[in-house]
Amino acid sequence: MFTNLINKASTLDKAIVLSVAAMLSFNLLVLASQVEHAPTVAQIQGATAQQA
Repeated sequence: MFTNLINKASTLDKAIVLSVAAMLSFNLLVLASQVEHAPTVAQIQGATAQQA
């Protein structure tokens, strides 16, 4: 079923799918790096606020 769809796709269609997949993967990578660093920033700001 899907092999027939892939065989009929033009090179432009394949390039569009590849670029959308690359953009989604880069967005997930950036989101994962931001989520990873958020708790550390919150802990540093909380410690500074308690000392003041």
